[in-house]
Amino acid sequence: MKFYKLIAFALLSPAVFASTKSTVSFALDNDGIFGVDQDYTNGIFLSYATGQLRKESEWNWLSLSHSSFTSVDKIELVFGHKMWTPSDIKVDYPLANDRPYAGYLHTELNYLSLTADKAVRYNFTIGTTGESSLSEKAQSLVHSITGSPDPQGWDYQIDDYLAASVGYRAFNKLMRSEGKTTQWEITNVNDINAGNFRSDISQGVMFRWGTNLGTNIGAANISVESPFSASMLSNHSTSWFLFSGFEGRYRFNDITIEGDRSGIPGTSEPYDVTLEHWQASAVAGATWYNQNYGASITFTIKTPEYEESQTDIYGTGSFSVFAFF
Repeated sequence: MKFYKLIAFALLSPAVFASTKSTVSFALDNDGIFGVDQDYTNGIFLSYATGQLRKESEWNWLSLSHSSFTSVDKIELVFGHKMWTPSDIKVDYPLANDRPYAGYLHTELNYLSLTADKAVRYNFTIGTTGESSLSEKAQSLVHSITGSPDPQGWDYQIDDYLAASVGYRAFNKLMRSEGKTTQWEITNVNDINAGNFRSDISQGVMFRWGTNLGTNIGAANISVESPFSASMLSNHSTSWFLFSGFEGRYRFNDITIEGDRSGIPGTSEPYDVTLEHWQASAVAGATWYNQNYGASITFTIKTPEYEESQTDIYGTGSFSVFAFF
């Protein structure tokens, strides 16, 4: 009960916040930019982050301010929906050696601690797969509006599961130039996640070039899913930067690949695919913002997440808009 009281207090009590602005953002991932509709095909994310928390808040024990840093600390709430499909959505039966249909409707609670040289995110995510994720209805509606082929195989999607995970992500500056107008920076990115949704460990390197890089470390992430987080901006003065990064990971489990499928009586063994434990991702993008609003665009590629994949590289595009108030 105490945990829920802390969440309510942190999100709703005006006395917790300092004078820095809150952030709202909307992000969309889609592989249509590459003319395909397969694997990770769509993601939608709506987030709200508080202004800076007071140092005496109940969450202060997570802050980087205990490590001789001066930090900006926030709490972020995210509502998201992600969707995966096989390579041919016009087929009305399960495809052998192809990714199953899967959806994930979820909520995230994140604690963010930001400094000029380091940023961390503590994450708790909970959501649902299967029919409860509403993915079939969402894709059918969008495709009817855009004139795209109607997906036929959602009867064989991953079953309903209550799926959750906890995570820790850290950005550590390795080096940064001291340019008067623009700077370049190299950052190490560490990511750890554990839960029945996914569990993995990853290491990556991010290169950035732009302005005021000490106020936006951690905003761009090496991820195919929601690769930009406006909530990780610690100062809202007019800035821009370009970024590119590469990440390798070892994934222990993934419910969107290994979960039981609906609609297949008994075993679905002929249609099962095998999780590829060693994976890699790369991103490249740009962002700009001022004191009131901003936008970011990212192009991402990744290696296959299952061994039977007939495609060596998958790509998506991501677009994010955000505002401060």
